Amino acid sequence: MNGRAHDTNQEGRSHSPRPRWLTLFAVVMLLLGGRMFLGSVMDLHRLAKGRTEILNLDGSLDAQQEALLRGQVVLANALSAGHPTVLSLHALARLGLGLVYLFAVAAVFSGDPRGRQVSVFAGLAGILVSVGNALFLVLVVRPMLPSLLPLLGEALAQDAARAGRPFPTAEVVAGQARLFLYEVPMMVSAMGVAFSLLLLAYFHSQRVRLFYNQPRQVDHG
Repeated sequence: MNGRAHDTNQEGRSHSPRPRWLTLFAVVMLLLGGRMFLGSVMDLHRLAKGRTEILNLDGSLDAQQEALLRGQVVLANALSAGHPTVLSLHALARLGLGLVYLFAVAAVFSGDPRGRQVSVFAGLAGILVSVGNALFLVLVVRPMLPSLLPLLGEALAQDAARAGRPFPTAEVVAGQARLFLYEVPMMVSAMGVAFSLLLLAYFHSQRVRLFYNQPRQVDHG
């Protein structure tokens, strides 16, 4: 009788529900991992083909959205032409982190007992890649901004003429270039570090340790 009660208790522990925050972190890693994977693959494909990216806008976006997209394309083309090795390393780092995130998600949702360890590794890798991205922005992107302003200004003027908007001034172009190509990406890098620290703190927490250390019921088929 007591043995049966003990077995029932053990079985209940083996099927304890997954913590809600565990699911939330897994979903965020899924979104980030998918975005990093697709973006880095596109960058590597562009580098391999050696083609200049052409952005055709139909005027359906507002001026700020167009400036963001146009700035990203101008920067990507300049990096592909002037710093292909640096851009390749940057894309490979994001590709690697994206794959780590996706592997961690698969481990968490499949109930793999290594899910906690993989997620901890994802947090450490996230800090490393985010800091590396910040250094990339400081050492590579920021010095390039003055040389990008004429190209970006011309492209934005063409977009404005097509959409029937006033032409942006040189001050506006310079401000948008700094905002969209340096300041916002730096904020994204800071958010990446913050998310990685939260990931480490959560997967090092006692609750997650207990969840992964509980007895697992063996499936005998």
